[in-house]
Amino acid sequence: MKVIVTGATGGLGHNLVLHVKQLGWEVLALGRNETIGHDLGVRFKSVDLSDEKATTHAFESASVVFHCAALSSPWGSDEAFFNANVRATQNVVNAMKYHAVPKIVHVSTPSIYFDYRDHRDVKESYIAQTFVNAYAQSKYEAEQVVLQSDVHSIILRPRGIFGEYDQALIPRVERIARRGFLPLIKGKNPIVDITYVGNVVHALCLAATKQIPSKSIFNITNDEPKPLREIFELVVQTLGLHVRFKPLPYGMMLFIARMLEHLANRGWMHEPPLTRYGVGLIATDQTLDIQNAKEVLGYAPVFTIEEGMKRYASWRNQTV
Repeated sequence: MKVIVTGATGGLGHNLVLHVKQLGWEVLALGRNETIGHDLGVRFKSVDLSDEKATTHAFESASVVFHCAALSSPWGSDEAFFNANVRATQNVVNAMKYHAVPKIVHVSTPSIYFDYRDHRDVKESYIAQTFVNAYAQSKYEAEQVVLQSDVHSIILRPRGIFGEYDQALIPRVERIARRGFLPLIKGKNPIVDITYVGNVVHALCLAATKQIPSKSIFNITNDEPKPLREIFELVVQTLGLHVRFKPLPYGMMLFIARMLEHLANRGWMHEPPLTRYGVGLIATDQTLDIQNAKEVLGYAPVFTIEEGMKRYASWRNQTV
């Protein structure tokens, strides 16, 4: 089976490429980072997916496209998110039509559920009335591009991906932790889901190979909701750090985040170290219902969170 992986030099795409290569699938990897791309051990093309002609030229015939590419960040301009997430997705769909690629497995995000309120067991049908940032807005619009196309489409919404080649969750926690403490919201210890990257890769492969109705959407998690503090403790233990936890009032955290966002908007820093969205994430319950993935996709986590952390630690020790 021949597959195309976009975002192949990002954390999820990197893991997916290595996995399907082991399965013996033929892979065309697309990404921006040429250094990482040429180390993947598969055919690689460097491409900016927001460029329609370049995207069409980079694509080939294949059985399925794994669309993992995205600008995933708590901060950035509306234009940057639109180009990387919406326009790029439209260009991918157009390139699929041009090269007669029949199926796309599109990686979206549960950020489209987030609205600063506690939510447990969120189903795929729930969408926030107002999106909290340009990232969530653009990812929802990207979903609409896929759903409104006539290609066979499966959408996955994995929650809090961590693991080997992680460029987001654990590195962000580590940057804060190395200042000597991790902030918690005073009087709060929300229940949240995270997902080991190996389980997301497993779900992606199921979506690519199983006979599933087009336009199906699935939440993906480790199916192990945990208190936030317990997750933080696992992370710092994995990193070998000694960190104290510092409970702070929710209102104070929001005020600090607003001030930092203001400074970033004025161009005085590239990205605020704390955003209102980030504060909301550590203040509210956020767990997903994955029953649909279990019943229709046949998904069950292969690795526990603890196993995922050990695998991440082993990889990290080899690369540091």
